[in-house]
This record gives sequence, C-alpha cells and structure tokens, in this order.
Amino acid sequence: MISKQSKRRKIAGDSSLQTTTCSIYNLFPGGTLKEVANFLEAPSRVLFAIAIEPPSSPYDEVLARSRYSRSPITGNDWHTLDFGDIEKELAAKLTDDDVSKVLLHVDAAHRVKRLRLTNCTGITGACLASLRHSTSVEQIDMSLVEAHKSPRLDPAPLLQCVQVLPILRSIISQERNSLKHLQFPHVWRNTESPDPRFIEILDDYNQMVENRDATFCKKCNHNMHNGGCMETGRGGDWFALQEDTCSVCANNYCTTCKADDNHFGGVRLCLACQRRYCSNCSTMVECEDCDNMCCVGCTYQSQNHCASPECMRAFCNECRPYNTCQHCGKSWCNDCSIRLHLRCDMCNERCCAECSEKEGTNGVHSCDECIRNDTFDSLCQTCRLRKCKCCNECCKSCVKIVSDLILKENKQLHDETKSLKEEIKGLKDENKTMMDNITMARIFLNKPGETEYK
Repeated sequence: MISKQSKRRKIAGDSSLQTTTCSIYNLFPGGTLKEVANFLEAPSRVLFAIAIEPPSSPYDEVLARSRYSRSPITGNDWHTLDFGDIEKELAAKLTDDDVSKVLLHVDAAHRVKRLRLTNCTGITGACLASLRHSTSVEQIDMSLVEAHKSPRLDPAPLLQCVQVLPILRSIISQERNSLKHLQFPHVWRNTESPDPRFIEILDDYNQMVENRDATFCKKCNHNMHNGGCMETGRGGDWFALQEDTCSVCANNYCTTCKADDNHFGGVRLCLACQRRYCSNCSTMVECEDCDNMCCVGCTYQSQNHCASPECMRAFCNECRPYNTCQHCGKSWCNDCSIRLHLRCDMCNERCCAECSEKEGTNGVHSCDECIRNDTFDSLCQTCRLRKCKCCNECCKSCVKIVSDLILKENKQLHDETKSLKEEIKGLKDENKTMMDNITMARIFLNKPGETEYK
C-alpha cells in the first residue's frame, strides 16, 4: 500500500497539475512584460496577458479568478472596465469568447463595478455568463456606442435578448445586489413590438428598485421613493431608460434639486445620444435647430458648428445630417441652409454652393424668376430638368441653369442612337449572311442527281 506521504509527493511532482507558464516568460527578465503592459489601455493589458499566458485547459479557466487576479501585468484596479478605451476596430472584432476571457481574467463578477461594452458589436451577449449572480456590479452599459454618439447602429448589433436577459435576471434576483444603472441597445428599445422577455426584465428591475429600503438624492440626500425606475411607456424616446439616474456616474437626483452650473433640475435626457446626464457629468444646452435639450458633447463638436463664417449657431448630431453637403461634408444650421439654398425642395439633395459649381455634380441652385413667381425656390439640376420637361413653360433662368445637363443628355441620346444604329447594321449583316446560307442550302438540295441518289 502506498503511504499518504508518497501520495502527496506524487501529486506534488505531477507536472500535469502544476500551473504552466508560457515560455515567453523565460525570454524576458522579470518586470519587463509589466513595463510593456503599462503602455496599454486596461482592456488591452488583459488581452495581452491572456495572449502570453492562455489557459491550457478548462480547469485553468475555472481557476482564472484566483490565478489571474494576482497577475502583475493586468494590475488590481478594475472598478471600471470600458472597451471604449481600445481601438474601435479592435473592439468590433472581439468575439464572445474574447470578452468572456477578459471578464474571467479580472474576476469581473466580484471586482468590476462599471462595465461598458463600447464598440463590441460582434458579441451576442453569451460572454456575460461569468457575471451571473454578481452582487458587485453596479452599472452595465450595453448600448455598444461611445459617449455622445448616436445609439443607432447600422448594421444592427448581434446582441441578443435570449443571451443577455437570463444573466441580468440572475443579478436582479440577488437580494443584496448593487445594480444601479442599465443602458440597453437602441435596437431593443426602438421597435414597435419589443421582446416580451425584455418587458419582463424592465418590470423585474422596477420591482427590485421598489423593494429597496430607499433611494437617496445625491445632492440633497432626500428619499426619492423608487427613484431610478425604468420607463415602461412604449413608443417614446424615454422607453427603457432609467428615470432620475445619470448614465455616467449612476447617481440619482431628485427633480427639486437645481444644478448650480446650468440650472436644470435632476437629470436631463439628451435626445441625440439618448442618455440621461446630471449636471456634474455633462452640461445640457438647447439645439438651435430642433430646440431639444442635448448634452454639450452632442452639440459643441467641430462638425456641429455652422460653416457660414458669420454664423455662430450650433446644432446636435441628429440635426446635422439634414443640412450637410453630401459632397464635401460641411454642415450649416437650418436658417443658413435655407438662406444659402443648400437643399433641393423636391428630392432633398444637399449640395453647397461651392460643390454645385463643380463639373459633374448634381448641384443645387435657386432661380430668381421662379422665386418671384412663388414656385420652387431651390432645385437640384436633375429635378429642375424634370420640372422643365413637365411644364409647358420654362423660364430662361432655369434653361440656363440646366443647359449643361441638357447638352449632356443630348450627347447621351446621340451616343445611344449611334450605338443602336451600329447594332441594327450588325443585325442586318447577320441577317444577310443567314439569307446567303439559306440560298446556298437550296442550291445544294436542288443539284441534278440528288433525287436519284435518295
């Protein structure tokens, strides 16, 4: 019989159960890899650590929390894990397996407070399985877009309710969970028929908030009584967004508190990026085109200022596409767009005056004579030509504007006519050859002695 001591020696000497180390560690002196990792963003450090020390077996993945949490490469501060800290192209290529390994590596279920899946458009949500029953996570942002960006994604992301919602339910069901804020994908909220399971998770979340002892305002410490519940009224911009909760800091603010810097009560919704902000996280301004309140990040960007030198108006991300030249990308405010005749009144083609003068561009022009006659103010060349063809009378100014297009169309018709003539000539030659062949066949069939041969 083998003694217990010999058993222990055998197990201790079993190399198959020892933690294997990637050979790369033997190529660099101690601390070198850590110094290299210091130059990387937090998610990149984890991916780097996984790449040089991948789990050798499923058993290693089970021990990932204890083994990786002490990794000198990744560090220990994982209060916030935001995939927006890495390149957008890299984040978009991450799979569920990649993100799952990252979450396991840092023991996200126990150490991460705020998780933002920014630009992770290639995941289905199965990667969040390690967060099941977590009592530490406070905020999960599944919008998949960067801050102050439109939540509308094209093509639609792969994130699936069937993968994510059971995981969220397991967290919500924990009596002492720390959950404060959830940001859902726009495609889940902006639909006429939301998934019934999604509606259920909103109700479960609201029930969780109601079951808590109290929700206090960050500013005045007033009990808000169920503050932070999800909006469940369908069909609006507020659907499935939390009331009174800032999407950045996840703090709650009552509506009676007034901010000292921009004088809005509680938290306000930015209709451009569809997030709520408190005054500490973003100043809210009014878009001068649509009059909606927007966060300063969605309004005061370089591309959101009117291109007219004499105009200082700013507008939100949602308004910008309607007044942006489709050729050079410059944007104008709504008033300057009308004044400078940027848009075609018939097809909404957008082309600035500078681009309209370029050859081969479907430019937008105004006709003074048409304006005096209260007809169309601004038209692109294609629509103006169509108008001239349909109307019995066409003013001289319109004819002058579309003269180049008329000449181009005439040339195209001339080329098409020439091509058709050549095609007809070719068909005639082919027909003549066919008739010659038929004649030769008849001559051959009527040769003397043919009948006797048969």
